[in-house]
Order: sequence, then C-alpha cells, then structure tokens
Amino acid sequence: MGQKTHPKGFRLKQTTTWDAIWYADEKQYGPRLVEDLKIRRLLEQELRSAQVSRVEIRRYVGRLIVNVYCVRVGIAVGRGGSRREQLRRRIERLAPSVGEVHLDFYEEPHPDLSAPVVVNNIIAQLEKRINFRRALKQQLKRCLQAGAQGVKLMVAGRLNGAEMSRTEWYRRGRIPLHTIRAKIDYACDVARTVYGSIGVKAWIYTGEVVPERTMGEPGVGES
Repeated sequence: MGQKTHPKGFRLKQTTTWDAIWYADEKQYGPRLVEDLKIRRLLEQELRSAQVSRVEIRRYVGRLIVNVYCVRVGIAVGRGGSRREQLRRRIERLAPSVGEVHLDFYEEPHPDLSAPVVVNNIIAQLEKRINFRRALKQQLKRCLQAGAQGVKLMVAGRLNGAEMSRTEWYRRGRIPLHTIRAKIDYACDVARTVYGSIGVKAWIYTGEVVPERTMGEPGVGES
C-alpha cells in the first residue's frame, strides 16, 4: 500500500503556512471549521472565472477577515465593488456567529507558479474538449518559463473519450517530495466532461527554503 501525505501539509511551518488563522476551544472548533469550508466552497464556485489561487481566513473577536488571492481581481470585485459586497453579505449569512466580515482581494503575482491556477487552466481546456496532451505540454512550458525548477502534471479518467480510463502524467525537472525544505505547491480538482469526470493534479517545485540560523545553533554537519 502506498503511504502518501499532502505535500503542503507535510511542510507546514517550514515552507508554507496555514490558510486558516484562528483559535477555538473544543466546542467551537467544529462549527467554525464547517463555516470555513462553506466559505471556501462558495468563493471557489462563484469566482471560478477569476482563477482563485488561495483563500486565507482570519478570525478575531467579533470580526472575520477573508483574503482572496486571484489572477483577475477586476472580475472578482465587480463594477464599483458590487460583486464583492454581494459575496460579503453571503459570507455573513454563512457565518452568523461573526459580527463583522471583511472581504479583500489581492492579485496573484505568479499565476503560472500557483498549482490551483494551473489545475484550473487545465480543467478549462479539458472541458472544451482540447486534447489532454496538448493542454499538459502547454502548461508545462508556461510553468518552466515562469521560473519553476520542476513540474509534474497528472490526469486520470476517460482521456479523449477512451472506453477504458487510465492515468497519464508528464514531468519536467525535479520534484523532491521527501525534502521538507523544498517549496512545492500542490493542487487537485476534477474536470466535468461529457465522457465523465477527469481528475487533475499538479506539483510545482520552485526551490529550497533554507531556514536562517540563530546565534548558538549548529549548522549542517556540525555537532
């Protein structure tokens, strides 16, 4: 049996941080977690055309802050901020225990190095019946041109309408999944095609993050 772990969860506090920053006791933790999941699902569905890369949720006393990082901020905000206000009111209904809701949008600086954006681009092409090999190779090229040191893309399902489902993947560069200090972005989603569901996964490696040494700490190889 393969023992697999999530590449981002495996590197928490090393190269990545939490997407939800708040504290709750034993009784409040469950309801707040469900609220977070509903908020993320709402934003991902409503802002699919804006290409969301990350949703950060922060909770304070009587206040909820939702920071959305996406490629097309103008589409997410809407004309005169109308769409943002509409989404903010819907979030208030999903989280009635929170008094005040702040919804802010930020532009994703490197969309071709963001795994969720890459996956959404591939899904959009697959749903338009574009050949999966062409979609994967184009996205691989764009990621490497953006500065990625390694990229792995995988699709699984009835590819190109084949009778038998199968898994195909392409990789360029290196993906050191066992190196904790390696900065690897990972995402997965499902493309809904006329032939059925096709799963899409992406791993993007952008280099190693070496922690800074403090005074008195031994370096690598020192004792």
